[in-house]
Amino acid sequence: MPERIAREWNSLVEQTSAETHQIVYAIVHDHEGELQQRYRAYLEGDPDLASLVGEDASLTAFTARFMEWMKRLVDPNATSGELFFSEQDSLGETMARIGFPPHAVSRSIRKIKLWFLRHLAEADFSRQQLIDAMAFVIGLFDIALEVREASYQKGVASNARVNEAYRLHLLGQNLAMERERQRAALMEWGHGILAAFYQNTASSELPRLSKSEFGLWLNHKAHILFERQPKLELIKQLVSRIDGELVPVLERASFGDRSQISDAAGKIEEELSAIKFLLNSIFEAHIEVESGRDPLTQLLTRRFMPSVLMREIQLQKMSVAAGFCVLLLDIDHFKRINDTHGHKVGDQALRAVAAAITESVRQTDFVFRYGGEEMLIVLVECDEAMGLQVAEKIRAEIARLSVPLADGGRLAVTASIGVAAFGGELDYERILARADKAVYEAKEGGRNRITLAPAA
Repeated sequence: MPERIAREWNSLVEQTSAETHQIVYAIVHDHEGELQQRYRAYLEGDPDLASLVGEDASLTAFTARFMEWMKRLVDPNATSGELFFSEQDSLGETMARIGFPPHAVSRSIRKIKLWFLRHLAEADFSRQQLIDAMAFVIGLFDIALEVREASYQKGVASNARVNEAYRLHLLGQNLAMERERQRAALMEWGHGILAAFYQNTASSELPRLSKSEFGLWLNHKAHILFERQPKLELIKQLVSRIDGELVPVLERASFGDRSQISDAAGKIEEELSAIKFLLNSIFEAHIEVESGRDPLTQLLTRRFMPSVLMREIQLQKMSVAAGFCVLLLDIDHFKRINDTHGHKVGDQALRAVAAAITESVRQTDFVFRYGGEEMLIVLVECDEAMGLQVAEKIRAEIARLSVPLADGGRLAVTASIGVAAFGGELDYERILARADKAVYEAKEGGRNRITLAPAA
């Protein structure tokens, strides 16, 4: 919880009496039906939200979640600073995932505050009680909105970076080739700086690394390919040192002073070598994973899963929408396999299961390495019946696997699968949660079986 928000929240709570807090809570409790109707009408009537929320079932679910949030927000027993912040932060991330317009959030909060203030004005309170309650309501919702909007913007920015990375992946981004291209660009700039020095007149500036092909790539593309990679910041610091300190020294060097030129050029070369080393380590760490494939199973990495699921949810709004299914698969007793037979056999089992899944689905479907021994399958244009049919095919194929052991024996492998058909969710996390619950029930029910998640 940010320190400034914590101070504002603590100050608001300390200045608000328990009696005032109870007054605000009572308004929500006593007028719950009216508030629920007003919020539903707001969702239906707002042009920015009507197309997003969609059908009647979504309206009902959205309204129910709003009422749950409202009750927790004003509940005197559920408004600790950390809980308050985490809930608003989580809501902001959710709104970013489902594409809830930020101005619509502000508009809804404004309408809620006005609704509260009208009810406060109509109640039989003393003037001081009214002032205290109004100050509490305004502060409460303004702080909630600030936290939510900050989280929303963070989520939108993160989604945008991942979507762009996914776009580059689909265009066939080759990291090995990109690494060599950038190494060559660094070398070319290093060779060119001396040539530019000897060709320049005394008043000319030498080219800066930040404006070279490598510098432009570093500033505009590297952060997309290598999101949150701390070594990128180290490279940027080295580039800044070269441009701000070392190149100016070379600019001031005399053509006739070979020692001075050699010293300045040598320091630049040292920093370029450091950049090459950092660059190579970044590419090496990402060259398999960031190519979109898990190096062990060759399945898609979960990095691009949000983009796929958000895209599928968007497609369901079209008139020809055919639904989709999410299958979450967990290899049974995988820890026991590793503990008994070693990680080498465990890796063989993972590869075999991944191959069985890939052979059981269409090329248009998506298969992700979701976790250690978990895999996630997104079946496009697939209804519940088809999802169950494919899940059974996958389960049976895995049950037929036989992994060879060092002693000549064979290891049988089984898996539990949770199936969740799209049920109108706006947030992909909800369909994942349904699939996760279903696979848990499959394992609790005896393993090597399929469980269908209840409708959303």
